[in-house]
Amino acid sequence: MNIPRLHSRALGVLFLLAFFAYGIGTALVTSALKDPEHLAVMAGQRAPFVGGALLLLLNSLFIVGIGVLFFPILRERSPGIALAYVCTRVMEALTLIMGVVLLLCILQLGDSAQGQTTPELVTLVKVFSKGNVWAYQLAMLILGVGSVAFCLSLYRSRLLPPLLSLVGAVGYGLLALGSVLELFGLPWGILLSGPGGLFEVVLAGWLIAKGFRTVTPSVAA
Repeated sequence: MNIPRLHSRALGVLFLLAFFAYGIGTALVTSALKDPEHLAVMAGQRAPFVGGALLLLLNSLFIVGIGVLFFPILRERSPGIALAYVCTRVMEALTLIMGVVLLLCILQLGDSAQGQTTPELVTLVKVFSKGNVWAYQLAMLILGVGSVAFCLSLYRSRLLPPLLSLVGAVGYGLLALGSVLELFGLPWGILLSGPGGLFEVVLAGWLIAKGFRTVTPSVAA
């Protein structure tokens, strides 16, 4: 199996773009929502809020692109896992988009408030904000569960260093566990998401710098 370097570099770039798009987008949106008690402030924060939301939507596009570019690679060894991984990435992206829609609802509330902040509006802002958090946790649960088999497939194919693939499998498993704990109100998500996030950053660097290994059928078997 000989995968073109351009293909592997494109995957690495998509991983990095998704990482930065979500990180910067979240920071911009969070800065605009730091004081939900004063919806009138949203008017002055419209540009960073909308910019952040657009970056979050771009992140979903990059996520789907990762699944699509990995499909022909995984299909050579595990057609079922290849299809499952694409579905995982699409479901993750759609769930995150749902979260962005909830954030845009907050923007609409800020516009409709017209400088008047009522307890009902503040409650709605908090509900939409919490809904966005739940959408994120569900997306990470989908990603974690769906990516364990993906990493094990990479391990069996020897397209990546075995240790890197195993770290990815463990990292995604911990990510899923952290999301479940967060959904039950236990604040372990950030801690348990570290290994999975680190794996994606290291994987991106590896794909850009070295690409996939060339594996003969006898070695991959």
